Amino acid sequence: MNVLGARQGHPGSLYGATLLMIVATSLWGVSFVAPLILSAYSPMQITFGRFFFYGIVSIAILLSTYSGRPLGVRAWIRAGAYGLAGNILFSILVSFGIQDTGAEVCIPMIGLLPICVSIAGNRHLPTATWRRLLVPFAMITVGLGVVVVVQSGLLVHSLRFSWPGVAAIAVTVIVWTWYAISNSRFLRDNPGISSGHWSSAIGVATFALAAAIAGFKATQIGNLMPVASASHPHELFLFVAVTLVLGVGASWLATILFNRASHALPMTLVGQLIVLETIFGIAYVCLYQRSLPPLSQACGMALSIAGIWLSARELLKG
Repeated sequence: MNVLGARQGHPGSLYGATLLMIVATSLWGVSFVAPLILSAYSPMQITFGRFFFYGIVSIAILLSTYSGRPLGVRAWIRAGAYGLAGNILFSILVSFGIQDTGAEVCIPMIGLLPICVSIAGNRHLPTATWRRLLVPFAMITVGLGVVVVVQSGLLVHSLRFSWPGVAAIAVTVIVWTWYAISNSRFLRDNPGISSGHWSSAIGVATFALAAAIAGFKATQIGNLMPVASASHPHELFLFVAVTLVLGVGASWLATILFNRASHALPMTLVGQLIVLETIFGIAYVCLYQRSLPPLSQACGMALSIAGIWLSARELLKG
């Protein structure tokens, strides 16, 4: 099996990498429910807190564990590019897109990410392989379509289009597709850099870029830092707790797991597994709101998961 991002190895290691990818998507899904939990804070404050904790833990790990293995200038430039594309630009563009044209337009567009990663990462797959994947791929696409249509309310709301917002989300899909594929290639070509080392490097680069952006907005820095109200000190505690989970779990740890998984799995499967991020996110929102997803949405989730399982079975058996 000669697939981008895939390595020849024992099937058990490939199944283990699949499990790592599933855990990574479960951590990414926290990002969907965090704005609801922190409704008292702006998206910029949440993003700033997330990258602050991501950067702090990355600096600590880098100094304590990898100080004897410094990265070269080119690797740091690459880490900065990935931090900018995969973290900062993603957050800024998604926030702008949702505010400008609405979540009902943005959610379905972001749902294109798994499809784009799967196709762009494996343009040169043999025709026979694509034929085997046609049915599970169709199941995932239809299932994801049902999920995002129900979640966005496309069937009950009239859509409002604002081309700047649509363009922002389109750029987001392109940029994150590039990030996923390029990061996989980099890890494949640099086996001496471990997943933890690379995740920490990206975290430090992201932290530096976020600090630079905050520096350019020095007059607005007060708006970036949450202030505890004397009557509601628990809000600040909640902010710290949630952004700590986002920074350490959904960013640092999830990046390690994603790096390990994308280093071992074919990009076709990595792209399809990204679908689980949306499914986990919707499940978390339902748990937070103490509600159940509509039956049609639950069926869409089940169809996507079944398609992922079938495609994984085809790809992992070689």
